[in-house]
Parts: sequence; structure tokens; C-alpha cells
Amino acid sequence: MHMTALIFFGTIVTLLIFIVRLILKISKRRSIVSTLKTLIIIIVSYSILWTFFYLISTTKAVPLGTDICFDDWCATITKIERPKYLGLHAEILYPKGQFIVLNIKMSNHARGIAQKPSEPRIHIIDGNGNIYSFSEAGQQALERQIGKQISIGTRLELHQSIDTQLVFDLPGDAQNSKVLIEEGPFITQLLFWEDKEVFLVP
Repeated sequence: MHMTALIFFGTIVTLLIFIVRLILKISKRRSIVSTLKTLIIIIVSYSILWTFFYLISTTKAVPLGTDICFDDWCATITKIERPKYLGLHAEILYPKGQFIVLNIKMSNHARGIAQKPSEPRIHIIDGNGNIYSFSEAGQQALERQIGKQISIGTRLELHQSIDTQLVFDLPGDAQNSKVLIEEGPFITQLLFWEDKEVFLVP
């Protein structure tokens, strides 16, 4: 477990302990001032540290094919395409702005067990900081053309690797975009921010 996760869970445990103390003091009609002050100090201190790490965090561009790993589950972008349209024959779909198709490879690097990622997410972030999720309409058009694609949340057996594709439809004026791979539930956003590895969109 990363140090930032240990600090986060340690803070949560400490908060729970003081919350229990607070409830007990209230039930016994004792003064809660000192306990309440301690709770506020812990919350404010963590918030200041979180903001500090958020402000100093940066992104690092890595080459296509570089594994981004979360424990033993890894994913990478192997190719980035910009098709003018997707689909077949009468069901051709043109983008609202610009299609970007990511070729993704997921792999299980564990030594002895299957791996299933916890809420994996892949976003594209443009040069202005706007964040884009995959396009459902574009994905359906792609799958009509090349077949059903495997979800990035699929369980991987030991040493298994799977390739899939994901479609994004960005505004036509979006520039300097980069691909970010993330994993974990929303609560992980409360961890101290660290430098992130991204793939540049050509």
C-alpha cells in the first residue's frame, strides 16, 4: 500500500476514534470542546496537506505501450487513431467534433491470482483541463464495425492480457490532449495527489 493511502486510512481511523469519543461525551453530558477542537484540527490539517499536494502534482508524458499499474492490474495505450467516421454502410456515424479511438491493452501481473480492477476509468483531458469520458454513440458505431469490445473492468486470469478499443468524441477545437488511466472508487480522490503518467494524443 502506498504511503499516501496509509496516511489517509490512518487519518480516517483517528477521526472515527474521536467521533466515538465525542458521541460518548455527548451522551454523558460532558464537555466536548477539546474533542471537537481536535477533530477540527485533524480535518483542517489534512485538507491543507491535500491542497498542497494537489497544487504541486504534475503529469508526465510516457511513450505508448508503457504500463500504468495499480497493484498487479496494469493497462496501457498501444495506439491512438483519429478516424473520420465509424460504422458500416447506412449506419455510418460522424463525430460531433473529432473521434479519437484508443487501443488499450490490459494485463494481469500477479504471481498467483486472477485480477479484477476496482472501478477503472480512462479519460482524455484537453489542454484547457476539460475532461472527457468515452462516447457511447461512438462506441456502438465502432462495435458495429469491428465487433463487441471487452470492458476495461473485465476480470483477468493469471498472466492474461486482453486488447480492447474505446471511442471518444472530443470538440473539434480540443488540442494538446492527453490520456489518463485511473483505478479505484471515488474515495481515492481524497488521497494525497501524486504525479500522474499520461499518454499524449497526437
